Amino acid sequence: MFAAHTIPEDGGEAVWDGRSSVLFALVAGVSLGLISGGAGGAGAPRPDTRARSARVVALRAVLLIVLGIGLTLLETPIAIILDTYGLLFAVSIPLLSAPRWLLGVVAALAAVAGPRVVTLLTERADTASGDVVRLLQSPWAYFPEAWLYGVYPAPVWLAYIATGILIARCDLRRTRTQAGMLVIGGVLAAAGYLGAILGGAPVEAHSNTTSEVVATGGLAVAITGLLLLLLGPGRSQNPARWRPVVRTIARPLAAAGSMPLTLYSAQIIAIALIVHLSPAGGDGLAWQATPLFFALAVPAVVFATLWSLRFRQGPLEWLVSRLSTQRPWRTPRSVSAQHY
Repeated sequence: MFAAHTIPEDGGEAVWDGRSSVLFALVAGVSLGLISGGAGGAGAPRPDTRARSARVVALRAVLLIVLGIGLTLLETPIAIILDTYGLLFAVSIPLLSAPRWLLGVVAALAAVAGPRVVTLLTERADTASGDVVRLLQSPWAYFPEAWLYGVYPAPVWLAYIATGILIARCDLRRTRTQAGMLVIGGVLAAAGYLGAILGGAPVEAHSNTTSEVVATGGLAVAITGLLLLLLGPGRSQNPARWRPVVRTIARPLAAAGSMPLTLYSAQIIAIALIVHLSPAGGDGLAWQATPLFFALAVPAVVFATLWSLRFRQGPLEWLVSRLSTQRPWRTPRSVSAQHY
């Protein structure tokens, strides 16, 4: 993520372009699946469990949309993804209790039909004005445009969210599941890139074609499976001796990965300051530089590591979790009843 936003491309596409956001979306889908019960949440969970999961996800969707709007108003060259995530969270609520076969169908339909829907909508679009200008002039027109055929179009990106929920419906502690994700994801990635080479379909970052969805989505699944194999708890009675060593080495990155919302938002704010205050800020992407990557990424990892020694969640993650689960603004029934 930091590399995609700060390192100059020098005329070519870097390996992290677009793929970090896809991995972000896939993991977001996994989190939705875990919220709604994980491997035990498929089928028809109890009505109270289903209602609670839907309420939590709906509140998180609203919070993400609000935060996404705030970051968009900072006027950076970065395409903000959080408000689209919020929409996808809301759209995914009916999928929280869906069986695995239905999740697979939704993911496949979004991957195949989603790009065609986006193409049809884009042909009718007029996006000459900048994001902030259109947002301030007519937010009711801006959001359908940004969500349906922007950089992160929901009809396509629903494929990643549905796939993530599907993955969470499997037992992620099983080595067989983790290895299956690595193999299946690798096959999908190879098929997507090979299909693009043979068929000529675009597979570049944010091209939002079926080939890109299959290729980058498969790569995200494979990476998730690999990391679970290396770092996951596993269900074996005799776990590999090297796993604790790998976990210790990877702890700083794992700490950063535990607070993506915090680090993403902090990064956008830092880039906004650079864009608006530095002499190079007004010259397109001239402010991008490899040293900037280290200047942002290293402090972020250090902060996340130190924070994780004391807290389990990042600051924004804790706030979103508290607002969506505990709803501190509510008056307890026992208290409100005293007024009658």
